[in-house]
Amino acid sequence: MSFVKNLLAPGGGVALIPFIRYVIMLLLVVCLAAFISGVARVHMAILSFLSGGLLVSLSVFQTEYEKMMNNRQGGGAAGGSGKAPAKNSGKKERAD
Repeated sequence: MSFVKNLLAPGGGVALIPFIRYVIMLLLVVCLAAFISGVARVHMAILSFLSGGLLVSLSVFQTEYEKMMNNRQGGGAAGGSGKAPAKNSGKKERAD
């Protein structure tokens, strides 16, 4: 029951990324097999291209998410630059 509870918590859907990646890979394989066997070639080529792009974007999302989580757990800056924000040296800014 705790797995379902984790999935329904905010941000819990990230636990499904490996399963989603596996399903999209199967979609890619099926589309390529249908393309090779000559079933709706144009449609299968387009679906293969789209599923490949989805795999790439899922990979990019996962890497960025892991970087963000490592940054939060490591106590790094939110912007990732590692620099402290510049302090105002007592000068007032004009609001034009």
